[in-house]
Amino acid sequence: MKLKVAQKIVGLFILALLAGMLVPQSAIAAEKKDKAARRQALMMQKMKQDMEAEKAAMQTQFDTEKKALQEQLLAKDTELDKTNKALASSQRKAKNLSIELTKTIDEKTAVESKLTDTQAKLDATQSSLTDLKGVHAQALADLKFNDNQRKTISKNLADTTKELNTCSIKNGKLHQFGTELIHIYDTPSQYEAVMQKEQFFQLKRVELENILQNQQDKLDEERFSSKKTVN
Repeated sequence: MKLKVAQKIVGLFILALLAGMLVPQSAIAAEKKDKAARRQALMMQKMKQDMEAEKAAMQTQFDTEKKALQEQLLAKDTELDKTNKALASSQRKAKNLSIELTKTIDEKTAVESKLTDTQAKLDATQSSLTDLKGVHAQALADLKFNDNQRKTISKNLADTTKELNTCSIKNGKLHQFGTELIHIYDTPSQYEAVMQKEQFFQLKRVELENILQNQQDKLDEERFSSKKTVN
C-alpha cells in the first residue's frame, strides 16, 4: 500500500519536470508557465488530498481488517481453549468409562457364576419337585384307599352298632325275664310252694337259695351292655 503512494509521488515529480522543460523563455511562455505551474500546483494539491484520503481509507481498512483478524484470532484462541477443555473432559470420561467397563465386566462374570449356580440349584429343585409329585400322587392314592377303608369301616361300625343296640334290647328283656323268674321264688307264697316240692327235687333249703343267688349273679353278669363291649 505504501509502495503505491511512493510510485504516484515519483510520477508527479516526473510530470512536473517534463512540464518545466517544455515552457518557452518568453513572457507569454512565462505566463503560461505560471498558469501551468498553478494548475500543476492545484493538481499536486488535489493529488495529495486524494492520496491522503486514499491513505486514510486504506488505514481505516487496515485497522478494520486488523481488528477483524484480531477478533478472529481471539475467537480461534477461545475455541481452541474450549476444544482443549472438551478434550480433557473427554479423556476423563474415557478413563471413567474404562473403569466402569472393567467393573461391569467383573460384575457380569460374577452374575454369570451366580446364574450357573442358580441353574444347578433349579435343576436339583426340579428333580426334587418331580420326586415330590410322585410322592404326592402316591399319597393321594393312599388317601383315597384309606378314605374307602374309612367308609367301609364306618358302614361296618354303623351295622355293628345297630346289631349291638338290638342285642342290648334283647339282653335287657332277657335280664328282665330272669329277674322276674327269680322274683317269683322270692315271693313267700310262691317260694313256699316250691319248698313244698323240695322232696320232689331232693334239694335242701340252703342249696336252693344258693342256686337262686347264683343264677341271679349270672344273669347280672351276662347282661349285655354296649358301653362295656366298646371298652
